[in-house]
Formats: sequence, C-alpha cells, structure tokens
Amino acid sequence: MNRFFVIISLVLFLLVIISLPHHCFAFEINSEYAVIEYQSKDALRKFNRKLYLGRFKFNLRKLSNDTIEDEVRNKIDFIVEKAMKVLRMYLPELKFRIMIHPSKKGVKEDFKRIYNIRVNYIAFYSPSENKVFYSANNAELRVVAHEIGHVVAENYFEVSPPQNIHEVIAQYAEQHITD
Repeated sequence: MNRFFVIISLVLFLLVIISLPHHCFAFEINSEYAVIEYQSKDALRKFNRKLYLGRFKFNLRKLSNDTIEDEVRNKIDFIVEKAMKVLRMYLPELKFRIMIHPSKKGVKEDFKRIYNIRVNYIAFYSPSENKVFYSANNAELRVVAHEIGHVVAENYFEVSPPQNIHEVIAQYAEQHITD
C-alpha cells in the first residue's frame, strides 16, 4: 500500500512539473536595474553576441566582464542608464525583469499568454508584469534600447502615457541611444 502511494505521488509531482510554463526553469542574473532570466547558457551567449555595443563598448571596459553573465549585466545597466539620460527620466529605484527566449517563438507565446493575442513580435514590454521579453536571435542594440525606453517611461510617470506617446518615447530612446 505504501508503495502505491509513493508511485501515485511521484506521478502527480511529474505531472505538475510538466504542466508548469517552460520559463519557470530559468537562470537569473541580478543587475542594478533588472533581474535577467534566461533558459539556457546558449540563449544568453546568443543574446550577448547580438547585443553589440559598437563604439559604446569602451564604456564597459572599466567594469568587470569576467563572465558572460557579467558582460550581459553590464550591457543592460549601461543601456538603462543611457535611456534615462537620453529621456531625462531618472529613476533611482528602478527594478524590472527581462526574459531572454532562445527564439521569437517564446516571445510570441508569452504575448499570447499575457494578452491573448497572436503576434509576430521579436520583443515587447509588459507593463502589468514590468517585464521585457526578448528573442536572443534579435537582440540588436536598437531593439533592446527601444524596449528599455518603454520600461523607463512606464516607471517614470505616475499615470502611464497613452500608447502612441509611449511608442514615441521608446522610438526616441532607440534613436538617440544608437546614433
């Protein structure tokens, strides 16, 4: 009888584990402004490779970049600080989350889960979760800067601006960070 309960308990446990969303099994990096979640080291490497800072790279040299996690942490914090400076929206207490998916399929699934709408986005910011979702395949500086522009604007205003104004602010951040 005991063996029967052990087997049933194990089966139920496995069913619960299998039914959990795939992003529950993520690694985390804590930066000054963000908690960065990723599902695999490969996705993090791809994200880091795609997030090329070009002439801004020299700003990271003074920081410790011993590991790939350090480099991603430093890049995200640099972009957040640059967005706040460009937008003149300084947030000393800013903290948000980032999810790095291996491909845009994960981004599409999360958008569907949150908004119940099918889209073909490579990245988006969810104000309700205060979380940015990126595809590692599409993590160019302009994409990352744009979404972080949304984060800064959303967290700066007590009442969120209308969607069209939000988009203008994010586009401004994207353009002036990447110029």
